[in-house]
Amino acid sequence: MEYRVYYKRKLPHFQPRDGCFFITIRLAFAIPEKYLRAIVQYREILIRKHEQDIDQCKAKEMIKKLDFAYKDGIYDRCLHEVNLCDERVAKHIIEQLLAMHKIQYHMMAYTLMPNHLHLLIRPLENEHGTICISDIVRIFKGISARVINKELSRTGTLWFREYYDHWVRNQQELVNVIEYMRNNPVKAGLVKCPEDWQFGWVNDNFWEKE
Repeated sequence: MEYRVYYKRKLPHFQPRDGCFFITIRLAFAIPEKYLRAIVQYREILIRKHEQDIDQCKAKEMIKKLDFAYKDGIYDRCLHEVNLCDERVAKHIIEQLLAMHKIQYHMMAYTLMPNHLHLLIRPLENEHGTICISDIVRIFKGISARVINKELSRTGTLWFREYYDHWVRNQQELVNVIEYMRNNPVKAGLVKCPEDWQFGWVNDNFWEKE
């Protein structure tokens, strides 16, 4: 399998060619201290629970998923002056996602929450090879932040500097990720069923090649 290397916090990450990625980008809000402590404690519990597992690679992947889901639940409790589901803001985010679709990635799904964005994509290729996730996120953040700040007559940082990404390794995991995204607004108490949430989309052509 061919890989391309990109970096997060100066550590190498390996991006497989034709790989699908679940990405979460959140606003630059401060997480209250009580929630930060809860996140640390939860991760410590997960590590202790799985430290004796025979397959440590599988254990680490499980810890990563559970840790993310816990943090994602914390995000739903945090506030930011900008609401991504404000129609003035949402339209710019969706326009930018669509502008990059079929140019930098094939978009499989997105879910827009009040203070974070879930995105499922397959990066495309250019003359240098597979387009790096870090470049995709950087471009999206830069353009969307400028137009949103202008729309709201605000200044300052909009997006948190870090983001979460996960390589979706098979079709079952793809289905699980999409269901997670669709049900996020329900879990957060924003709607009663996924179909009621207007700030989400799933592409029928999951594996379409551009």
